[in-house]
Amino acid sequence: MSYNPAPFIFCPICGKPLQKSIIDNQPRSICRDCSYVHWGNFSLGVGGVLWHNGKVLLVQRAHNPGKGMWTIPGGYVDQGESIGEAIIREIQEETGVKTKPLSIIALRDRPDERHDTYIIFLMEFLGGTLQAQPQEVSNLGFFTLEECLSLPIAALTLGALEASHSVSQGLVLNSDVKLTGTLSTLYRKP
Repeated sequence: MSYNPAPFIFCPICGKPLQKSIIDNQPRSICRDCSYVHWGNFSLGVGGVLWHNGKVLLVQRAHNPGKGMWTIPGGYVDQGESIGEAIIREIQEETGVKTKPLSIIALRDRPDERHDTYIIFLMEFLGGTLQAQPQEVSNLGFFTLEECLSLPIAALTLGALEASHSVSQGLVLNSDVKLTGTLSTLYRKP
């Protein structure tokens, strides 16, 4: 599903008409009254690679884009939600399984009309029973890597599975560093 909102005509902060200006060699919509700058359209998504008893958790997409393809579970990050909270929520919503993030193992960056970033976590299994969310998932299960290769599997998922085997540990949450903003988090090499 593509999401390309109509360009702003009025400032979302103060409601005054926006004007075009060149900032950092790019045309931008700006507000001369309150200094608002529209930097672009962005989306942030997360996915999780969960290995359990030698098998990885995959879901089969129930809708387009990619209907029928097998992927790692994941989805969009909500406003005001950390990326760690988002991947825990997405996996539990789609599969019924409780998890926790261990590290970030990959990042996909797609700067098209809407800058789309997807962060892939290596997850730890905490419990739960597999139960597909029918609105998003038509099937799900744990598969060996060999079984995955015989499925119609998304290229991004296959790359994430390969990364999960080649990385001993990716970027991990470091909560000892005090950052500005109550929801701010830092992931770094251990």
